[in-house]
Amino acid sequence: MAARPEPLPPGGLAKLAPASSCAYFFDVDGTLLEIKPRPEDVVSDEELRQLLVALGLAANGALALVSGRMINDIDRIFAPLALPAAGLHGAEIRFPDGARTRVQSAVMDEARPKLGDFVAAHPGARLEDKGATLAVHFRQRPELEGDVRAFLAGFAQGGLAVQEGKLVAELKQGQYNKGVAIAALLQEAPFLGRRPVFIGDDLTDEKGFRLVNEKGGITVRVGPPEDVTEARLRLNDPEELRRELAALVAVC
Repeated sequence: MAARPEPLPPGGLAKLAPASSCAYFFDVDGTLLEIKPRPEDVVSDEELRQLLVALGLAANGALALVSGRMINDIDRIFAPLALPAAGLHGAEIRFPDGARTRVQSAVMDEARPKLGDFVAAHPGARLEDKGATLAVHFRQRPELEGDVRAFLAGFAQGGLAVQEGKLVAELKQGQYNKGVAIAALLQEAPFLGRRPVFIGDDLTDEKGFRLVNEKGGITVRVGPPEDVTEARLRLNDPEELRRELAALVAVC
């Protein structure tokens, strides 16, 4: 049930989610890294990459990134790492053994030109074509939120759905979400049999929080205290999460 989460105390992740028994799932933008005006400007640093490598090793590889981005874009951000990942809100998954599932981009062929025309007619809006999903960003024009969501709602039929986020709305296939992606990864080694931990920051993460709660896992939302969420615990920002990861790795 959505509510305001409790703050995670310093060192809390190390106490609640030991690497010996947990599987870790992380959103990227707004969670591991700060959101930037242009998605292509987001890139990880060496300190964060080292933390993820150390935690992954301690958890026997049970660490994955779960994002609305394409997996190829996740790899660009974290290069040279190529971690297990779910992209496009679960429409594509790369499992630890390298096997991949993905949805073809043709599902968006009818909507693609219409969204292009809409964005062209609304300066400040931006279309991000991810192939199997289409995202309209309005970070530069927040007053366009109602228009963007209403326009995308017109395509929400025939299996398509609108995924809302922070100053973005995305057209995707309705059967995919981060909860579905996490559930699929949990069925495979080395995630199988471990307690899931999911850390995210946005509306796109809520179904992931719900799934992990149902499985008795640990859910943490990164964001302000007034946010109402399915996550049970809260951290303020990516910097605070990084400190928690460093403390967790230190006891591994």
